[in-house]
Amino acid sequence: MVHLLEAHGVRVFSLSRDCPEVDAFSFWDRGIPFVLLSTEKTAERGRFDAAHELGHLVLHGEEQMPHGPQAEAEAHRFAAAFLMPRADVLAHAPHGASTSWILQAKRRWKVAAMALAHRLHELGLTTEWQYRTHCVELGRLGYRKSEPRSGVARETSQVLGKVFTALRTEGTRPADVARELHLRPADLNDLIFGLVVTAQEGEGQRHGGGHNRPQLSVVR
Repeated sequence: MVHLLEAHGVRVFSLSRDCPEVDAFSFWDRGIPFVLLSTEKTAERGRFDAAHELGHLVLHGEEQMPHGPQAEAEAHRFAAAFLMPRADVLAHAPHGASTSWILQAKRRWKVAAMALAHRLHELGLTTEWQYRTHCVELGRLGYRKSEPRSGVARETSQVLGKVFTALRTEGTRPADVARELHLRPADLNDLIFGLVVTAQEGEGQRHGGGHNRPQLSVVR
């Protein structure tokens, strides 16, 4: 999903860890679409969030600021249909699928188990009672907020990785970029999926010449 967004000109960044209450958001700026995604969620939920924000961008456009439950419901339905196309689900899903089938099949579409359970019900493949049973069983197994034994790799930016590789060959360090943007290196890394090693000032440690020596660490 992230690569698809970037291939169509969307600028994708990660959300700062200082915003744990925000899953994702999108906006247009002078004709350019932006999407920011939380890296604290499971890979499956991150993919759904990316599709959800794509829904906002294409359904509500640059002029209409999406807001309210109706806009959220529209983007949610868009994401479900985008990641789990009706024809594909109908071709592979049985009527009255079991919870164990959902846990196996979610790997095909790389979505959360709860999302697939909802999509099956939305397409009329499960009854209301079966859907409620799936929700109860998946919640008991820990799938309400997580995806145990997921196996799906978290998506990240290809474009940003290439940008910082090119900058490095030119002799431009991430710290230089952060300074130009008036950000701390760690704050910059929060916005670029933790793709680069940043330098953080040592805590009062002095090394030759009386200058603070940067302490290198990988910010995930």
